[in-house]
Amino acid sequence: MIHETIPLTVPGADGPAELITYAPDNFPELGSGRLRSAVIICPGGGYHFLSDREGEPVALRFAGLGFAAFLLKYHVAPQGRWPVPQRQLLAAVAYVRGNWERYHVDAHAIVVMGFSAGGHLAGSAGLLWNKRDLYQPLRHRPSAFRPDGVILCYPVVTSGPAAHRGSITNLLGERYDELLEQVSLEKQVPRQAPPFFIWHNADDVDVPVENALLLDKALRARGVPSELHVYPSGGHGQSLADRTVFAPGEDWRASAPCAVWVDRCTAWLHRNFGDYAVAPHPDEMEKRGKKKRPL
Repeated sequence: MIHETIPLTVPGADGPAELITYAPDNFPELGSGRLRSAVIICPGGGYHFLSDREGEPVALRFAGLGFAAFLLKYHVAPQGRWPVPQRQLLAAVAYVRGNWERYHVDAHAIVVMGFSAGGHLAGSAGLLWNKRDLYQPLRHRPSAFRPDGVILCYPVVTSGPAAHRGSITNLLGERYDELLEQVSLEKQVPRQAPPFFIWHNADDVDVPVENALLLDKALRARGVPSELHVYPSGGHGQSLADRTVFAPGEDWRASAPCAVWVDRCTAWLHRNFGDYAVAPHPDEMEKRGKKKRPL
């Protein structure tokens, strides 16, 4: 496994974000040219902190399932006001895509995953990647920042009546009134958005399920593929919904009804991006006159 911490510096940020890699290595028995889908994970925490249960345990699970996992430790309030976290995630997408060979990643299968407020961040990347005020200071073509898929776990979506007001306030700070409409993701869906996988619990009282329903409806109205799963119970913050993400003695909090989301998500990833890809042979790449896999 390639396990390292990469600093990501973006304009407007007070210091770098951290991108921690959990990328399985290649071996002859596994296929020396094997390329995996990448999953960039954004923990939740209301844009105020980063939840541990939605970070490394998720990265390890998806790495164990055969994906290249990346954990983004983005900035939160008060340092991480809009658009700092959004730029940090776009920079992470561009970094993984630009280093596909090192991490054995399919450059056309880079997926962002977010939990709660991290879901708002991941959704922002999937819907706003080509907004000039976000990508232009990063000095790359907008296509470098477009994720190929988006996975949202009980996401913060709207800034309307069903909003998780704390997340929106922490993200916008003094620009709350100015940007309120802009960060309501169900109102920002372009037709060229990538496919979405969304899950939520019906009994979530912290981030109401209406957030997921609003976004799914908006995606479908724009012709964007969306797979939505609503589970009956579990409340908020389940992460993997098993004993690996709760402290000893607290595993009773894990909700079996929604734990199946990992299997459903894995199936969605395989359907959309295949089990794995194979890098072009170096001789073939030379014939094409290319030094690296085309984006």
